[in-house]
Amino acid sequence: MMGLLRYQVFLVYGVVFLAAWQGAKMNQSEAPSDASRIVVDFAPIWAVLLLGVYAAATIIYNVMTFNDCPEAAAELDRQVKEAKAEMRKRKVIVD
Repeated sequence: MMGLLRYQVFLVYGVVFLAAWQGAKMNQSEAPSDASRIVVDFAPIWAVLLLGVYAAATIIYNVMTFNDCPEAAAELDRQVKEAKAEMRKRKVIVD
């Protein structure tokens, strides 16, 4: 799926899932047991829950592997000091 935007890829997968789910719902009378009927009925709910678990796991993994940037931290400290000095000069803050 080269060249597609993320939302387009998501829509393609969603349409494929919904088409398969609707096909399973239409052939549900041929289902051998009540368990398969329950699985088919609640498949969209499970799909949304699994998407949420995937999103949470991705966020947790990316936060855990986030790299420190000492250069950026030093630059931010310098900018904060400059901003405080400018605010003192303009008498906005008084220490």
